[in-house]
Amino acid sequence: MSETKVKSAHVWERNEHDWYVEPEVATLQLLSQERFVGRIHDPCCGQGNIVRSLIASGYTASGSDVVDRTGGAGWFKGESDFLSDRACFADNIVMNPPFFKAKGAEAFIRKALSVARGKVAAFVDVRFISGAGRANDLFAEFAPDRVWILTPRVSCPPGEVLLAGGKATGGTADWCWLVWDKTAPFTGTTLNWLRRSA
Repeated sequence: MSETKVKSAHVWERNEHDWYVEPEVATLQLLSQERFVGRIHDPCCGQGNIVRSLIASGYTASGSDVVDRTGGAGWFKGESDFLSDRACFADNIVMNPPFFKAKGAEAFIRKALSVARGKVAAFVDVRFISGAGRANDLFAEFAPDRVWILTPRVSCPPGEVLLAGGKATGGTADWCWLVWDKTAPFTGTTLNWLRRSA
């Protein structure tokens, strides 16, 4: 894996696995509005921010990824490629999917919707919801029940930057949680904000 180099302020070389780390507060913001029943799995858990936030909030949660970056955490279920794993079933999936120019995020969302019984929550760049390809494809087929936009914006640097002692500050992208609730009839997509103190 090549080293991640800083190009200029808060602009980095792309990570090989599109491993960009959301802060734990992003998951806590989601949990301020969404409740989950049953176990929760993050199939692209990275170093585990989402899983740790879920566990700290009283949920039973686990994670997996193509690389173990957790240092052997007890909740880590092993190295696994979610898209090709036929054995993955979960009550709920909460994840920050690898983006790969939106194609990765869409593939992970589709797979999550096929295996989860409860809710699927995906943390994505806000631009993901406005692409014509997804409007005519993914969202035409599976419109999310809720879109939660995070405000103020959070910074999501490559994981290697954080491991090297860098800080998650000065982000310029906007982020949201897309939530599909398979336990309730679809009545249309609602959009709202997850506000926190700056």
